[in-house]
Amino acid sequence: MSKIEEVKAKIRSGDIEEAMAIAMSEAMKLEIVTTVNNEENHNQIVSCRSLIDLLQNEIDHELGDSQNVKQIQNNHFQEVEKSHKRILQNVQSLQKMFTLLQENADKLS
Repeated sequence: MSKIEEVKAKIRSGDIEEAMAIAMSEAMKLEIVTTVNNEENHNQIVSCRSLIDLLQNEIDHELGDSQNVKQIQNNHFQEVEKSHKRILQNVQSLQKMFTLLQENADKLS
């Protein structure tokens, strides 16, 4: 069962707190992938990937190796720097959603 299905099942069963805990743990993760295709050699793809997990306090980077990788890395890491703001926005949205669910839990039953 995917995490979203697990959250939906918890909400349907009325276990809103557990649904919120699962959703919040997933909201603290973000994967950023930057991929560029080489115009001259279409088979050569340069990519950078970062996985950020604030709950585990982990950031993993996989960086491509190419002559043009520096510019790509700069663009990629600009997005990584913005990631904390995105995660915060995700968490705030989830908090609002679960507050509404809790306030209306009796109507959902």
